[in-house]
Amino acid sequence: MKICITRTEKHAYSETFIRDQIKEFKSLCETYTIHSGRYPERMENGSLLNPYLFWIFHKMIKILVGRNNYFSDYGVKKYLNKNKIDVVLANYGMSASHMVAPCKALNIPLIVIFHGHDATDKKLLNEYKHKYVKLFDYASNIIVVSNDMKSQLIGLGAPKSKIQIIPCGVNTSMFESNTEPAQQKTFLAVGRLTAKKGPLYTIKAFNSVLQKHPDSKLIFVGNKNGLYNECQDLISNLGIGKSVTFTGILSQKEISILMKSSLAFVQHSITAPNGDMEGSPVSIMEAASSGLPIVSTKHAGIKELVVHNKTGFLVDEKDINKMAEYMTELCNNFQLAKSMGMAGRNHMEQHYEQKRQIGKLYDLAKDIVSSKK
Repeated sequence: MKICITRTEKHAYSETFIRDQIKEFKSLCETYTIHSGRYPERMENGSLLNPYLFWIFHKMIKILVGRNNYFSDYGVKKYLNKNKIDVVLANYGMSASHMVAPCKALNIPLIVIFHGHDATDKKLLNEYKHKYVKLFDYASNIIVVSNDMKSQLIGLGAPKSKIQIIPCGVNTSMFESNTEPAQQKTFLAVGRLTAKKGPLYTIKAFNSVLQKHPDSKLIFVGNKNGLYNECQDLISNLGIGKSVTFTGILSQKEISILMKSSLAFVQHSITAPNGDMEGSPVSIMEAASSGLPIVSTKHAGIKELVVHNKTGFLVDEKDINKMAEYMTELCNNFQLAKSMGMAGRNHMEQHYEQKRQIGKLYDLAKDIVSSKK
């Protein structure tokens, strides 16, 4: 089987799960990848799919006629045809919708994976509503990462019979858990400082924790953009600058070390004003794999990743008082935090092991190719 996997960016730091997906597929079958843009323009080595002149023409007319035009379709179809691709696996609904035209022209099956904002962002859904109708009709299978996302896509018109829930999973072997209880009251948050991650709510909850545990710490890992300035203003107004740290982007190894020494992982995810929601956050899966209890919200796929009162605590969106209460409870009881964290790692190993999840995608693709022959 020859499969082509699409992604919007090649080196997006927040998309290690797609890089892991490609790596695993390469161990299972002949795998090709294209990237750069909602409608991929480049091969894995960075070369353009189109002749340079065609690429220039595409850029010139894209604003008027859209990403799918003669010149862009030409390059993608030529690549798929030349490499005798049997099936295309497209990450994100937008990219998949643009792949419908070349796949349909070449009679190549198309599998789409929705990850989060591509199924919830109001502006994006309005922009792609007609393209999604064609995508839902042509796609052989529609992969979602949570039950909430399944309901969302059914509401958008996706056939229930085509939808399968396959979270991207986590490589638990990459995250070593500390079997001993934490020695410091350090709370860790990893991810972009976007509205749906709710960093301002996390900071407000942490401020309440500080009133009873002034020696506690909050560490944010990720890009210093998005709501970073708003976060700094809030921290300054609360006077807690010495207790909150923003590290910027760290490597997976550096994050793993931080997770091993933290008390708990916190993330106050909410539905953003633009409708944007989480899928099944990889950072939460990684934290649970590291043996950390999770304090988060009853939001999207998080409700499936975290077992309330067993592997962590879940609160209603924007309920900072309850979040602070649970964080304080963990500060008061390191042993409870550790027992919850180990239960969380076991939950990941049993239900979200990455290799097993990607294996489901591979089996699905193989079955589709076999049924076509």
